[in-house]
Amino acid sequence: MKKTHPLTALIKTTINTFALSLLLAGCVETHDGPLEYESLELLQTHDLDITGPSALSNSYLPGHFYTVCDTEGEIYLINNTGQILLTLPIDGDDLEGVEFVEETQKLYVLEEKFRFALKVSPDGTILDTFELDIPIQNLNDGPEGIAYNPHQKHFYVVNQRNPSILYVYDTLFVELAAHPLGFADDYSSLHFAQEDNYLWILSQKSKLLARCNLEGEPNKIFQTNVPDGEGLVVDLENQRIYITCDDTSTLYVFKLPDI
Repeated sequence: MKKTHPLTALIKTTINTFALSLLLAGCVETHDGPLEYESLELLQTHDLDITGPSALSNSYLPGHFYTVCDTEGEIYLINNTGQILLTLPIDGDDLEGVEFVEETQKLYVLEEKFRFALKVSPDGTILDTFELDIPIQNLNDGPEGIAYNPHQKHFYVVNQRNPSILYVYDTLFVELAAHPLGFADDYSSLHFAQEDNYLWILSQKSKLLARCNLEGEPNKIFQTNVPDGEGLVVDLENQRIYITCDDTSTLYVFKLPDI
């Protein structure tokens, strides 16, 4: 469904959800350290010629990824060494998440400040805009990561903090569930591994990566030591973990441990 001007939607969301935000924020426990974790083996780092890469997703090409810039409003196609192959200017504002859906060959991008999800064609055309009914306490504490589960046809969106929530949506972004998160200080990205049905959730501030069930409950936690980690792809087949650093514009490549 097409939406009205972003400012109108923002004001409407603020009024309708302020009380709910206070309630949800009180339900989320503060993080007092991981339950159990181990370090990841760093294999490589690659410079990205992108200011503030704020997301990471698989693409239609094996070993290639989509990422977004949170200041320029652009989507980039990069290879696994960080080289830019394609730039899609979509004139977005504060882009913070991207997910490529293979079955439809469409991209879904999050706008943090306005609490929107954008449906984008491979050529960069915005096809639809969905308002996310996410509480607003701070404009910069909004939706940060998005992942798609092709088995259930669900989208997962993680809200950074205040409140820290894992949202579950259908393909039209009608909310199906909301799961409070409490194992880290914030939540910056997520990846759905369809091979084993796990969600991987990244924390920027805690520098953690957690393998979780579909309600966001971790069963394995790793220490990444990546500053400002804001993009994530977990490649189970090739035993690699890719994380982008927003602050230094770096692509980190880790070995996925045997788990």
